[in-house]
This record gives sequence, structure tokens and C-alpha cells, in this order.
Amino acid sequence: MADERQVSEGAISNRRSDSVFEVLLADIVKVARRPGEPLNKDDIATELGVSRQPVTDAINRLASLGLVTVIPQVNSYVSRISPADVIESSFLRSAVEAQVVHELASHPRKPVVEQLRDQLALQVKLVAANEVDGFHEADDAFHRMLSELAGLPGLWDQIAAARLHLVRVRRLGLPRPGRLAISYAEHSMVVDEIEAGRPRKAANTIAQHIRYNEGELRRLQKDLPQYFL
Repeated sequence: MADERQVSEGAISNRRSDSVFEVLLADIVKVARRPGEPLNKDDIATELGVSRQPVTDAINRLASLGLVTVIPQVNSYVSRISPADVIESSFLRSAVEAQVVHELASHPRKPVVEQLRDQLALQVKLVAANEVDGFHEADDAFHRMLSELAGLPGLWDQIAAARLHLVRVRRLGLPRPGRLAISYAEHSMVVDEIEAGRPRKAANTIAQHIRYNEGELRRLQKDLPQYFL
């Protein structure tokens, strides 16, 4: 009975740690918690209704992803964005996704295009409503869908860690007027090239779409230098 109770308590603790991790991860990626912002464990524990231990566990996991900086016996804070990490992430994603759409455009299939068009229809509505959070989720769903339709369902998760640095830059830039519409237009161009069976153009289009973040990075470094290393 004692062993069962310990296992049960351990499982509950793990679930609480996972829950805190997901909340903090979302806040950091959405830039609700800004780069350089302190993470007070007591405040977070009170806010989320948990003890300090799940918060500590979650912060350590975030630190392993490069999203939190921990200074032992002092404090933890949201890591400032590393331009080098963003550029490396952009390079990795553009290379991987260019190959994915090249494959899709090399063998264009009507059901694939129809699913992508349905996703684009959702994006149009979100652009019209200026739903930044909703568009961000639809944007991720679109890129994940490309991998799944190419028969590589696990690929998106494999590049998840690399995506995080890009996402923070993208979220800092998304409030800029017109950016949602531009992102939608670029997604639409990718689907057009897939449907037309033009692999090279499809690959180039999505690579340019992803590597736009590098230009955005330079602009944001100038406008918001306090958020960058």
C-alpha cells in the first residue's frame, strides 16, 4: 500500500510539473512573459495553485530548452533571445520544410491540396478578425500538416525545440500591421506551387517564407534591443 501511495503521489507531482511547464512555455513563446523578465517561484506557485517543487521542475526543463536562465541561489528569468539561435533555427526549418514541400509538389494529389485549402480558409477568417493567437495556432497547424501529408508525421515534433526560438521572434513581430495577411499570402503561394506540381518553386517559396524571420530579427534587435543578447 505504501509503495502504491508513493507511485500515485509521484504521478500527481509529475502531472502538476507538466501542467506548470506547459503554462510557462506558452507564456514565454507568446511573449506574455518577456525576455529578461524574472520568474518568481513563489508568485508562480500561488498563481497556478501548486507548491514550489512543480515550478522548480518546470523552470529546469525550460532552462534545458534555452528559454530560461537560472542563477543558482539568486533567481531565474526568461532568457533573452539569442540571434545566433534564431538564425540556426531558421536555417534548419527552412531546409527541412523545403524538402517536405518539394516532395508534396513532386507528386501533387487533389486530396492533399483540398486539405491545405481548407486550412487556408480558416486562416482567412483569422486574418479578417485580426486574431493573432488564433492565427499563430493555425500557422503551426499548417506547417505540421505539410509534414503529415508528406508521410512524415513525427517530423514536426523532432524540430520542435528549434522552432521555439523562431516563434518568439515571430510573436514579437506579429502585432505589426499587415503581417498576418502577408503570412497567409505566403502560405497560399506554397499551396499554389504544390498544386501546380512545381517542386523547386514550392521549396523556394516556403524557404523564403520561413527565413523572413531573419529580417524580422534584425528589425526587432533595433527596435527592442532589451529583449536580445
